[in-house]
Amino acid sequence: MKKLFLSLVILVAAGMGASAMNLKEAFGALSNLPAVEVREPDYNLPVISDVVQNGHIAAAYNLDREQILVSGNAALAILNQVPLQYMVNGGSNGLVSAFVYATPDGEGANDILIAAMSGYRGSLAFLYGKADDASIEAIRQAPLHIEGSFLSLEATVPDAGEFNILLSKAR
Repeated sequence: MKKLFLSLVILVAAGMGASAMNLKEAFGALSNLPAVEVREPDYNLPVISDVVQNGHIAAAYNLDREQILVSGNAALAILNQVPLQYMVNGGSNGLVSAFVYATPDGEGANDILIAAMSGYRGSLAFLYGKADDASIEAIRQAPLHIEGSFLSLEATVPDAGEFNILLSKAR
């Protein structure tokens, strides 16, 4: 009985301590995960986006099994603090994950946060920036395909360009 009561108290305290994060705060927390570094776009980045402006990238590549477990679980814990209604598209099968979140920024655009993670490749990539309403709607309507260690989410935005997330054995 004592253990049950103590467990209940811990759960309530943890729930009260958890608060919703905005997308900028989430990107800041994600960019401070172990092995994750803020970086310039490179070939390893699994996100190709013509629709994200003023983008900031934080990523880690070629993590070993222990590193991907620690950093991946920490990333999911951070993303769980972002309100679910901010999610535009995304999914996970335990091997690969991609999530896209967006919120109006109050200045006519949207903040956007993209998370792409592959346990097979040992990679985590996070992108934060701005996107217009047409881009957000195209991403919302884009089909998400997940099979094994393969994930793709592809959208074309008229007059803006392409948005792709591709996670596979090769990338």
